[in-house]
Amino acid sequence: MPLPPGFSLAGRLLRAILVMPVRADDAAWPAKADALAILAGNTPGDWSLTAQMILRHRQVRPKVPVLFAVDAGLDDDHLDACFAIILPARPDGLIVTGVRNGADLQRMDVMLSVAEAVAGLEHGATALLAIIGDNPAGLLDAGSLAGRTPRLKAIGRNATMLAAALGTDDHSPAPGGDSAVSLSGGLTVLAAAKAGVAALDWIDPGLEGEALSEACARARADGFAILTTENPEQLAAIAAAYR
Repeated sequence: MPLPPGFSLAGRLLRAILVMPVRADDAAWPAKADALAILAGNTPGDWSLTAQMILRHRQVRPKVPVLFAVDAGLDDDHLDACFAIILPARPDGLIVTGVRNGADLQRMDVMLSVAEAVAGLEHGATALLAIIGDNPAGLLDAGSLAGRTPRLKAIGRNATMLAAALGTDDHSPAPGGDSAVSLSGGLTVLAAAKAGVAALDWIDPGLEGEALSEACARARADGFAILTTENPEQLAAIAAAYR
């Protein structure tokens, strides 16, 4: 089975991204993760901890990319404050959840450009990974992301969050299903193809065993180049699926 085309960040090909909550301790980072993404939260305290986590991991694993994740629903003042605190730590990228359309993406691009200039970073140094498949609006306007910014490296979905938004429990859809959550996978891959970037899928953290292996293999077969997980126990299955 051919591998879907992915992308490299900081010279490293990404297949498995581990998402971690903001935390003050030095928890071990599983070696099988190709990159770490920190859920940055919504308060200055969270953002300061995120910056500290990035700096600590830079010391321990300088060759492994570090990203942070924020919600597109944050207003401009909060985003400005967030970027002012986190960007001086030099993250490799930003995962934006809740992206509804190309305007959301363009807004992030503009605000990142300003924050990079203030922090003394090269313009465009911070890559963007946009999650559209966690909300209905993003999927229905997915085509509008193409051509908005050269920062964009991946377009993704989070079926668990989409199911919650729709009020269903279909967060691990079977192949060939015709539910909205099942269709979200194809729409996400098509949006990524139109934009010329990689497709990303966010794995249900509750999957394990054969169900997890099947989900990872299906994601690869469907054209997803990157799998994101909040469960470090799933990293081995992701690695196995992309060998």
